[in-house]
Amino acid sequence: MLRVVIVEDEYIVRYGIRSMIDWEKVGLTVIGEASNGQEALDLIRREPPDILITDIKMPVMDGLALIGEVRKISPHMKILILSNLEDFQYAKEAIRYGVSEYLIKSDMMPRDFEEALMKVKEAIEETTSISVEKRSAAVEPMLKEKLLLELVQGSPADSERIQNSIESLGLQDNRLPMYVLHLSKNALQLSVTEEQAYIRKALESVVADEHGAGCEMFPDKQGEMNVILFSGAEIILGSKAVREIAEALLAHLMDSYAMVCTIGVSGGILSWGELHHAYEQALSAAKHKMFVGSGKVIVYGVDYVPAESRHAENLKVSTNHIHSMVYAYQSKELQAYLEDLFGQLASRKDPEMVHIISLELLILLTTLWSDVSSDQRSVLDLKKQYFEELSKLETIEMSKAWFLQAFEELVRHMIQVYNNDRNRIVKAAQYMQQHYQEEISLHSISSLVHLSKNYFANLFKKEMGESFLEHLTRIRIEKAKELLRSELKTADIGHLVGIPDPKYFSKVFKKIVYVSPSEYRNRFRGES
Repeated sequence: MLRVVIVEDEYIVRYGIRSMIDWEKVGLTVIGEASNGQEALDLIRREPPDILITDIKMPVMDGLALIGEVRKISPHMKILILSNLEDFQYAKEAIRYGVSEYLIKSDMMPRDFEEALMKVKEAIEETTSISVEKRSAAVEPMLKEKLLLELVQGSPADSERIQNSIESLGLQDNRLPMYVLHLSKNALQLSVTEEQAYIRKALESVVADEHGAGCEMFPDKQGEMNVILFSGAEIILGSKAVREIAEALLAHLMDSYAMVCTIGVSGGILSWGELHHAYEQALSAAKHKMFVGSGKVIVYGVDYVPAESRHAENLKVSTNHIHSMVYAYQSKELQAYLEDLFGQLASRKDPEMVHIISLELLILLTTLWSDVSSDQRSVLDLKKQYFEELSKLETIEMSKAWFLQAFEELVRHMIQVYNNDRNRIVKAAQYMQQHYQEEISLHSISSLVHLSKNYFANLFKKEMGESFLEHLTRIRIEKAKELLRSELKTADIGHLVGIPDPKYFSKVFKKIVYVSPSEYRNRFRGES
């Protein structure tokens, strides 16, 4: 049976995960549980499982840190993430680490969980179907991959050990220069194992036709494939030949497997110690697809030249401004704002900034939908849909078009529901007119008419021409003016209209009427 470790900080959730599945029936066995990443890491080091099921947010060591450490120990361990939909940025980071499955806790049913486990199990069985005779031959490639991954992550502390490993694995005789290719895949309905297998086959076929050029392949921590091309006995690689190999690889992947990839190519390097630097170049070049489109070969220093570092202030999403435009149904103004925002992103050519701004816009978009919809189940489904769609977008133009359409759909929905909700505002205003002397908060009045606080506040101001608090205060002051014509004490009048603090009552009264309560009373008596 395949072995499973469950990591979740809440005991009741861990219990639910264990109780949800008939583990023996599906050919799995739970060998351990942990309440945080550090406990899990200690457990995994003692007895590595085949499948790791982990939460994202946990104390001591969170899920992302755990996955990073696990990838150092076992690059091919299958990992299944259980988390909340709101953890979009963490989920995105986890996907980069090459997780096998991602499930939403609040939306997970036993059948969904079992199907995800069976899919992971089948992938493991497929990759471990090598006969006993061939397993020893598979050890060396695994050791090479581990060594190359260590090299691209930075300068290892034990340089002597690294050098010995390079020599023992037969890497020291490779002819220079070398180049790193980073393959960034479009979103596919394939497992990481399948994608990597297709790329390996295509590369072996392409390189074999290139007159003796050599290569080494390995996945990085995010599950993306990387290739080291080096000169062979009959060829000294130059940038032109490397581009030709990369373009042939792209064509082979498309023709044979319908896979669209972008390949970032580094400059040439003359030692294994420079591998980290070359990997960073290839990775940066591949990320440039955000601005030039996917399905291309992008050579560092040629097709992609890093911009000079500028200390420009980071872009920020104006949440309040977008709120105002959405609630005022200003579609054209909102479109112009988004066009300008993405225009600034395009000019900066910073992929990470594009991801950050997209995340902020997505959170704002889903928050607004939650405000205006009474069907939270539909909102949850919409959030899942948005997350899946956005994760598949490759370029900044695609992201801009997606957000323009998504916000337009939101505005159209708000216009449709506006007429129905106007009656609720009238009801709220009538209630305030009758119960002004009671304690009325934004939360209580919005709950009374079954609207969210934010939506109620914006809709009230649109319909009444003033904010909820301004309207309530004006009602109270008008009532106070009537009572000041009687013999009641000023302090008592404040209590009667719902403003019990005498000083605050006088301050608010004077702000609205421009005279104090006592002055207003004296004037009234004088006129009488």
